[in-house]
Amino acid sequence: MKRILFPYVGDSVGGSHISSLTLARVLPARYEPVIAQHQDGPLTEYLAQFGMTAITAHDVAFLNTGPYRKQFLKAWRGVPKLARFLRDQRIDIVHTNDIRMHIIWGMAANRVGIPHIWHQRTPTTAKRLDKYTAHASKVLAVSEYCKEQFPPAMRKRARVLYNPFEIPEQTDRAAAKAALKRRLDLSPEKKIVGYIANLDTRKRPTLFVEIAKEMVASGRTDLQFIMLGEARSPHIDELNAAIEAGGLGNVVKHVGPHYPISPWIAGLDLLIAPAVKEAFGRTLVEAMLHSVPVVASDDAGHSEIIRHDETGVLVRPDECAAFAKAVGDLLADPDRVDRLTNHAYAHATQTFSAERHVTAMLEIYDSFD
Repeated sequence: MKRILFPYVGDSVGGSHISSLTLARVLPARYEPVIAQHQDGPLTEYLAQFGMTAITAHDVAFLNTGPYRKQFLKAWRGVPKLARFLRDQRIDIVHTNDIRMHIIWGMAANRVGIPHIWHQRTPTTAKRLDKYTAHASKVLAVSEYCKEQFPPAMRKRARVLYNPFEIPEQTDRAAAKAALKRRLDLSPEKKIVGYIANLDTRKRPTLFVEIAKEMVASGRTDLQFIMLGEARSPHIDELNAAIEAGGLGNVVKHVGPHYPISPWIAGLDLLIAPAVKEAFGRTLVEAMLHSVPVVASDDAGHSEIIRHDETGVLVRPDECAAFAKAVGDLLADPDRVDRLTNHAYAHATQTFSAERHVTAMLEIYDSFD
């Protein structure tokens, strides 16, 4: 049995955690996933929902893509500790999924002489990554867009592997909508438009507020806009200020992060994904798997997931009026929604299944025999 280490910081839960832990949960019996985290935090609670626990990893300073001389002392102190951890835990393969984990755990794996998989889930153009990834056994990217951002040597070595999704049974949309409206204490006539992402500027949370404002100004009083995701200062302060300035206190609500996310997504009438420079866009696929229509920015990884007017609607990035029109047109045309969501479900199940992802990953793991 091979022991695969998945190390995390532990201070957050995002798409990289969800995707990599989906893989860890469904590995066949000949592989044993070992979860490690450096800090207690949101990840601890997330793992508990799946009956998973993490081993506490050593407290070390994480390396970044800054100048080498500034990284030397961190590596000198931290790498021996992590190398000892790998030996003590009898780890066979290290699979990292976060820039804070890649470099220092990769150095530790190299010291111990075991394979290291560098799974890059965010776009990066940092030139030093050519050298940092030179010792990785494999370099993976979550999309063609993500791969194309890499520096030349890293890009040449990288392979694209789309994120995994466990395929749910087709959703009872009416029941899911009714349940979410009860949860939010909304009238049956309301339609729920959602945003699901952390409140990073690149995710465009305030654009979502502007879209809501535009639609309310056009006379749409039947809509409730909800936002799910991790909120940290100063982003939550900026969001609350935008909601207040737009007079949207009863129309736009940030309800924080929620896990599992499926009941929330399944209850939406429509998902707006306004982010730019997304490596992939996990919530788009989750919406597709729950037959929820998607309006997304025509940018980066989104364009690899959504086929315009076939599996969703793509809009030029940052164009509030275009987003508002696309949302209004879809909500007014249930036949079009049915056509798009049926095609989207079929495309998502064929392209992004956990089974397909695991088959590809096992080929990589097995190549280290």
